[in-house]
Amino acid sequence: MRKHNHRWFKRLAVVFSAFVAIFFLSSCTTSFCSPQDQANQMYSYLGNIYSESVDVTDSEPNDNTSLQNQNRQTLYSTLESNGYARPTKEFNKFMNEKALSFAEENKTLFSDGTLGSWNDQEAYEIAFHVAIYAGITTEEGTTKVTALWVNYDQWYDEASDALGLAVVPSESFVSAFKTQAQALISGNTACITPDDGIFTQNGASIYVEGKSWGEAFRDYGFLEGLLVYPFAYIIHVISQGLGETGWAQFLAILCVTLVARIIAVFSTFFQSRTQAKQMAIQPQLNKLQQKYPNANYDREQKQQLAQEQALLMKKAKVHPFLPLIFMILQFPIFMCVWSALQGSASLSSGSFLGLSLTTTVNTCFTNYANTPGALTGIFIFIFMAIANILSSSTSLFFTSWRTKNFGTQSLANNPNSPNPNKTMKTFTIIMMVFILIMGFSLPAAMGIYWFLGSLISILQSLLTEALQTRARHRTREATGDGTTLAAIRRSAHHQLGSGKKEKKDKKNKSDKPLWR
Repeated sequence: MRKHNHRWFKRLAVVFSAFVAIFFLSSCTTSFCSPQDQANQMYSYLGNIYSESVDVTDSEPNDNTSLQNQNRQTLYSTLESNGYARPTKEFNKFMNEKALSFAEENKTLFSDGTLGSWNDQEAYEIAFHVAIYAGITTEEGTTKVTALWVNYDQWYDEASDALGLAVVPSESFVSAFKTQAQALISGNTACITPDDGIFTQNGASIYVEGKSWGEAFRDYGFLEGLLVYPFAYIIHVISQGLGETGWAQFLAILCVTLVARIIAVFSTFFQSRTQAKQMAIQPQLNKLQQKYPNANYDREQKQQLAQEQALLMKKAKVHPFLPLIFMILQFPIFMCVWSALQGSASLSSGSFLGLSLTTTVNTCFTNYANTPGALTGIFIFIFMAIANILSSSTSLFFTSWRTKNFGTQSLANNPNSPNPNKTMKTFTIIMMVFILIMGFSLPAAMGIYWFLGSLISILQSLLTEALQTRARHRTREATGDGTTLAAIRRSAHHQLGSGKKEKKDKKNKSDKPLWR
């Protein structure tokens, strides 16, 4: 492998490393689900876990009771198959009484504004959910819902003392139970909402705690406050304002896509500026190549050429890899949009053409018969894939077209000249494959986002090229230099030595400038 190939390999490795690093850093966005939200989600899946082996009074019947009973039965059956014994009736009765007492004592905290402003019945239900799956502490005058299982662990110790170790379940059972119960809600992160509200998730009504923009920065992270929360806020306002219909959610995703594209448009701006500057200094670069004709095999000339090229590009403020860097920096934006679409509580409610937009695309393919609106999800993926391929192809076409028609091909073929075109092409193809693979495993909302983003990208590429063409015409009109425009008119039968017969022209058009 030649030395310049080593150089390009190293550059590509650096680009790929940066891509991987930023991907993992930006993907570490935090879930907005608070302990209170997690307790409510856990209850929606399992209900009152203390009612499995003993007939106890539940908080209030709900439309998800049958599914909760089935989920509890499945969970306990799985634990039994692994050798664990079910909790005794005495233990469940003890724990249930503790939970009912806790809910009665703390329900006002969820109605007086301390932890929420729900009506009396809703406040009691949330207090009961928190009693079973979380807990409440007051530190430095601040009352808050603590992490999962705080009450459970405390009451388990009390039950061990009051009932004896022979009656309470083993510690290994408790550990396995917690692990498998929490796994049920591990994929549910739809908890971003500015106001307390009741949202439909997985067919059940779930109480979700409101979060402020300040809390997003303080409690969840910088990217969460900077981008994730604002994106989710836009979705919430539009969805709630238009009644949480499927088309309202589609409009919300469109607005988020437009905002994200406006933020990302800076990369296109710098890319266009860099390409324009490269074309402007191309004649000077060609002269340098003529000055050092043996640079390909003469090490001294090669070094001198590289130094003078670097000095020329520095003087002209040309940074050939700057557009690529800005493309890489778009990954945090993509990850924040992803987190916002997954985390929006409003987006989890309602459906678009019968499909919940939080449903993953692969579920539509693999579980078609049991997934409502599965056909919609399949079409979303197909349209997204087609639009993404067209978007990538359009960008690559214009890049190659400018390289071919405006004289940068000699720069691209020179191994001593930095030419990011090949790297950009490789990077674009990697991105296209990445989006197609990820689009298959992500929620349908991301498919709509990518579809809309691809359409906007195509329009942006067409508009950018139209503006650049207009600028070239203005330059010709102002200076009389039609060099750049003449390149457009060149073809094989115009070039000398091509061996092809030239067309006869009675008016002798050869005397006219090519740019006309």
